[in-house]
Amino acid sequence: MKTVNDRIYSVFEWILGRIPGKLGEKARKATGGRFGIGSQVVVGLGGGVTLTLGAILLVLLLMSVVQRGQSEVTQEQMPALVDAFRLFEHSEALVRASPQLLAAASPEELENVRSAVISEEDSLLALVGRVGIEGSEDGGVGSLAEDLVESLNEIHESVGNRMSHQALLGQMGAEVEAAGFRLQSRLEEEVDDQYFFIHTGLRELDDVPAPLARRTALAEFEHYSGLLGFKASQNEATTLIQQAFTETDSELLLADQERVATALSDVQEALEEIRPPMRDSLSLQVDVLADLYGGPTGIFSTRRRELEEIDRAEDLLARNRTTTAQLVSSVEGLVDGVQVAAAQAASRSSLLVTLGFWFLLGVTVVTLGAAHIAWRHFGQPLIVRLHRLFETTRRMSEGDLEAQVQVEGNDEVTDMAGALEVFRQHALEVQRLNLVEQLAEEVQAKNSALEQTLEDLRRTQQQVVTQEKLASLGALTAGIAHEIRNPLNFVNNFAALSRELVDELKEEMADGTGSNGELDKGLVVEILDDLDMNMSKVREHGGRADRIVEGMLAHSRDEPGGEETMNVNRVVDEYAKLAYHGLRGTDSAFNVTLVKEFDENAGQVTGIARDLSRVFLNIVTNACHATAARREDEDDPSYSPTVTLKTQGHQDHVVVSVRDNGTGIPDSIVRKIFEPFFTTKSGTQGTGLGLSISRDIVVGHGGELEVESEPGEFTEFRIKLLRESNIAEVTSAS
Repeated sequence: MKTVNDRIYSVFEWILGRIPGKLGEKARKATGGRFGIGSQVVVGLGGGVTLTLGAILLVLLLMSVVQRGQSEVTQEQMPALVDAFRLFEHSEALVRASPQLLAAASPEELENVRSAVISEEDSLLALVGRVGIEGSEDGGVGSLAEDLVESLNEIHESVGNRMSHQALLGQMGAEVEAAGFRLQSRLEEEVDDQYFFIHTGLRELDDVPAPLARRTALAEFEHYSGLLGFKASQNEATTLIQQAFTETDSELLLADQERVATALSDVQEALEEIRPPMRDSLSLQVDVLADLYGGPTGIFSTRRRELEEIDRAEDLLARNRTTTAQLVSSVEGLVDGVQVAAAQAASRSSLLVTLGFWFLLGVTVVTLGAAHIAWRHFGQPLIVRLHRLFETTRRMSEGDLEAQVQVEGNDEVTDMAGALEVFRQHALEVQRLNLVEQLAEEVQAKNSALEQTLEDLRRTQQQVVTQEKLASLGALTAGIAHEIRNPLNFVNNFAALSRELVDELKEEMADGTGSNGELDKGLVVEILDDLDMNMSKVREHGGRADRIVEGMLAHSRDEPGGEETMNVNRVVDEYAKLAYHGLRGTDSAFNVTLVKEFDENAGQVTGIARDLSRVFLNIVTNACHATAARREDEDDPSYSPTVTLKTQGHQDHVVVSVRDNGTGIPDSIVRKIFEPFFTTKSGTQGTGLGLSISRDIVVGHGGELEVESEPGEFTEFRIKLLRESNIAEVTSAS
């Protein structure tokens, strides 16, 4: 199956073969007719340059388009947007100017406000002209701005007229007040004089009092009544005239006019009862008041025109508000339009920038992809091949001609690898011829050295096993001596007793006869029975001593022992005593309590007695050492070293348990105690083969050796022995 590189090489060769004419010949000559390293470099660099130039041209094109869009925004849309905002600001200023015009309290303040309004109007109209906004039938910004300016001018005119009317009313108010004061003063004086005359008959203080008939005449009373009526009507007319100054409703003002006319008519009627010349004087003053109120430029007409100007100003203000609302709406629409245009221009620029970004990203991705493909299929394999070729050359230069030269591809590196492989093959053949004889000699020498090493290992192993046996035998020496002493004492004691019985028998046979001159047969038989019992005891204890000596001799032998039947309880008991007395012989301070829990059903097992006895001896000795170590470590007077020996008989096997209350064994050590040469004893106290050999012996008899321990509490070894052992080549060395 062709790889990607093989397909690329095939495509290149196919294209190279399709180039016509001299150009094809030159190309095939330059490339050697294959897609070599030079061709790969030219294709890679040419593709990279082409992609780079294409990306640069596209970036320049996009930058030009974006620049035009930015110019449109900055040179057209942004100034229009700024002018629109300024138009909106001036419109707002003119909207605020309307109440200021109406609120002006003096002509000077009115002119100040008018000056500011004119400035805002000029700015507004200038902006309208700058942005080229024309008035339209549907209330465009231009026509609305003109309506707003015209409305403000009319408001200014109305406020000016109102101020003129107010000034005129002020003057007429003063005249009304002065005329009323004069009329009232003259009238009061005349009323007082007439009243004084009616009561006193005097016109002046130095006059002669008039007769009662004269002063009580009807004419005098009519004159006095006319004065009082004139006074009341004149006061009412004056009050109504003054009320006109503050009246704010045109209809009420008309009603006041009728009431003033009625009051003046009443004044005229009252004048008819007043005699001249007072009538003429008062009539003249009444005419002045009538002219001030009802003349063409009187109080009523002026106040009515003032109220009309106020109503007109309110209407203009309402129209101004409507125009302003339409203008603000139009300006906002203009702003929105400019913003939309700016946003569209910015969106186009953003779109072009985004397109440019994604195109550049695409070009970058394509470039990186092409670079990755070129690196993956050309650069990296080339570097790997060159590195392999370099490593192979270096190893060959160091003498390693077995380094395989990988020949792959179809380029200059392939040619180099092929040449190097040919060189390696020739060099390898030469080296093989030179090394054959040398290797044969070295193999022979190494075989001899290995055989000698194996022999040394065997001797060392035998020495270690012998040392373990001697160490075990040495540990038995004191115990054996103690165990032999007991049967020898029994033998000596029974021998002494037998000698006494023999002497007694001799005396009886030499001296004593019965009354009838015969031996005392009963005494003789009794003595002979005692001698027979003593001989049996001597034979029993002698046999025990013989067994102990035979066991010690068996421990010291190297040849394998024979299979025999043994009593488990007796063997365990004897070798436990040997271990105990052996330790007592080396350390008089040592002491331990041996607890024996022997099962009568333990019975007998078949096996090599001296090997199994070595197992019991080793395990009991280790148990005693553990109790001694705990007594030394704890220094507790209440601690009682105890080793429990227990047997359990089953149908096809016997279990022997040795449990001590010593130091116990940590879990990390329990897993290692059966390994050869592993020991926790210091110095030369042990070789580490005791438990290893013991386990081999038990397993060789078809049994099992298990251990259970809790540090600081106890350790228990359990030995499982089959009734009929299946001994698998168990020897003393094993």
